[in-house]
Amino acid sequence: MAANTDDIRASVSKDITALQQEVSRLQKMISAQGAEAYYEVRGRAGKAYDEALPRAKNAVAQIRAEGVAAADAAREHPAATTTALVLAGAIGFLAGYLLSGSPQPQPRQWWR
Repeated sequence: MAANTDDIRASVSKDITALQQEVSRLQKMISAQGAEAYYEVRGRAGKAYDEALPRAKNAVAQIRAEGVAAADAAREHPAATTTALVLAGAIGFLAGYLLSGSPQPQPRQWWR
């Protein structure tokens, strides 16, 4: 009986050791795949950044040029600029006034 128990313990111990080795091998494999995926995504992100950077710089330069042109036009024609701003403000005020005068739905009381 004792020999049989020792054989079972040895067999179980051997199985546990084999499972531990298999788990260790799987962890290494998953780690390698994760690292590979990380470097692949990192490379793609770097490439996308490198492609987008010149476009972004070009867009910023165009926006600055448009801003300078608008500021120059406002300096050259102050009366037209003032008129446009006052007109936009008046339209906004009128829209707000008209919308505030529209009937509001009555809130329902919880006891009804």
